[in-house]
Amino acid sequence: MTSEQELPLYRDLAAELRRAITAGELPPESRLPTEAELAEEHKVSRNTVRLALAELQAAGLITTGRGRGGRRVQHREVLEFHGSASESMARADERLKVFDGVDAWVADNRDQGHEGTQQISVEIVEAPPGIAQLLEIPAGERVVVRRRLRLVDGKPHNLNDTWYPADIAEGSPIMHPADVPQGTIALMKDMGYVQVRYRDEIEGRAPDPGEARRLRIPSGWPVIVQTRTGYTTERPVKVTVTIWPADRARLIYELPA
Repeated sequence: MTSEQELPLYRDLAAELRRAITAGELPPESRLPTEAELAEEHKVSRNTVRLALAELQAAGLITTGRGRGGRRVQHREVLEFHGSASESMARADERLKVFDGVDAWVADNRDQGHEGTQQISVEIVEAPPGIAQLLEIPAGERVVVRRRLRLVDGKPHNLNDTWYPADIAEGSPIMHPADVPQGTIALMKDMGYVQVRYRDEIEGRAPDPGEARRLRIPSGWPVIVQTRTGYTTERPVKVTVTIWPADRARLIYELPA
């Protein structure tokens, strides 16, 4: 059994090891000290060490320790996504010229030497209150949502749901559960909806059980929630909610001073 005294001790040890991993003192693929070495170094019991290592393993920071190599620090590559430029009209035009027209997710991954793919589904639903408020429509009004599990090199990376007013989406390629060849920014421009600005809201929280399962992360692992509302000169035309596991992405914004 775990004594009450061991609980704060293992959490302190887990926090110290997490800090060392994050700071690069324990780099990716490096071997962790053995349980006996950690117990000796930190003056704690082997059980305290096991609890701390189990927490780091559940968070995906270290391997299970099977085999001769022992536990090692997991390799996790943080990809960069330019929040202020990735979905701009200039970037959409660049994707048409450089990549012969692809989705922003695909292009951003190619720029970093990775393959970005998506699993897409489309639904017609009643607008939840928060989405309705951002789209400036009555709550419960019909909207179209494109739900995407976005993958990097075949592994789940983030969740991305985009909500559109029904009068814009219905009858367009937005309704098809497949990639829009030129990307939705360029498509909507062709439809007469030229997006001139975005508004982003960023918050951190723990994932819900469904998000954790689809992203293959522990239930307590933090995620970044990016809510982006796109506007034409007349109205908001879409709301995109992206769930980024906090250890997989760096969002970059470049703004005028």
